[in-house]
Amino acid sequence: MTSFWVLAAALLLAGYGFFLPALLGQKSAPGVDRARLNWLIHRQKREELAAEAGDGKAAELLGDDVDRDLLADLAATEAKPRRQEPEAGKTALIVVLTALPLAILALYGGLGRMDLIAARPAAVAAAEPGMAAGDLQARIEQLSKRLQQQPNDLDGWLLLGRSLLAVQQMDKAVQAYEFAMKLAPDNPDVQALYAQALGEANQGSLQGRPTEIIDGILQRHPNHMHGLWLAGLAAAEREDKAKAVEYWKKLRSLLPADGEQTRQLDGYIAELEGGTPPQAKTASTARAEGEAGKSIRVKVTLDAKLKGQASPNDVVFVFARAAEGPPMPLAISRKKVSDLPAEITLNDGMAMAPGMKLSSFPRIVIGARVSKTGNAMPAPGDLQGLTSPVEAQDGGSYAVEIGQVVN
Repeated sequence: MTSFWVLAAALLLAGYGFFLPALLGQKSAPGVDRARLNWLIHRQKREELAAEAGDGKAAELLGDDVDRDLLADLAATEAKPRRQEPEAGKTALIVVLTALPLAILALYGGLGRMDLIAARPAAVAAAEPGMAAGDLQARIEQLSKRLQQQPNDLDGWLLLGRSLLAVQQMDKAVQAYEFAMKLAPDNPDVQALYAQALGEANQGSLQGRPTEIIDGILQRHPNHMHGLWLAGLAAAEREDKAKAVEYWKKLRSLLPADGEQTRQLDGYIAELEGGTPPQAKTASTARAEGEAGKSIRVKVTLDAKLKGQASPNDVVFVFARAAEGPPMPLAISRKKVSDLPAEITLNDGMAMAPGMKLSSFPRIVIGARVSKTGNAMPAPGDLQGLTSPVEAQDGGSYAVEIGQVVN
């Protein structure tokens, strides 16, 4: 994709450079709103990805990469005036402006392959494991300011919500999706994203209001794929395995028969039904010998500046959840502040629902939270710490410092 945009930019610069002498010296016309143009390009790219990848999780993951590109574009975008072209050059200018997009589309056909797009997030993650959260945060703030000026931009609020979830700002993500809900209250895609964000903010639980929203989606759109996925998760969370299987089998019937999503879903269904997931057969012997599947070690410390805000008997929840996927914790352990600093083991045996294990997801976020109420649901005044998304390596060691106050 980088090669594509470099060549496309070169063509555009060459075309406009050719007509620069004809454009100089004329009265200024109203400036082109480059920010709005970026939004339009972003929407078109997401629609193309959705059309090629289908209405499933793959389209959502591919869309994440497009969203990151847009955030980068917005960071450097300013509305710039262009000059009005002279009458004598209008015909030629129209020809070039028509030809250049066609040339760019031709380049896209050769360089914009879906396999390259799909591979890019993994490549970026491997090359830039510490891609500055500060940079992303700055772009998020710029996007927030832009939305204050353009509050009716639905795509903008959805992008802001997804970005805030990526940096683990759950409450703010919920607020962004609430704005989106006001703009499109009957849109099932927006409703599903809102329900998922509520679950993220509710310590990964989809019970209560999220489940009500999900049920409403499926009443009106029984084949909504995101709704079916979330409904299965909610059912598995409350130990209603039969209902979870029912939802996910229906979802499976809507997916490509040979897709990666289908294979993963088959594994979850098999576990719920008491069988062995196809991809886990080689690990069954290890588990039979008493191993708890994948496990990680987490060293938890409390920032010295916050020790005065925690009592020795306050409960500490240590957990891991998928970096990209359902909000439900994959493993969770309970300690006390008096136990800190402590090294804690999280493993597949601590899964809260079948199929929702550490070994089910390649990248995770690890967190620790001091609960002033002893409740698993975050509350103002709680103390917490979260890692950036990390590779879930079996036997790996990770560190979490509790250094933030929940607002």
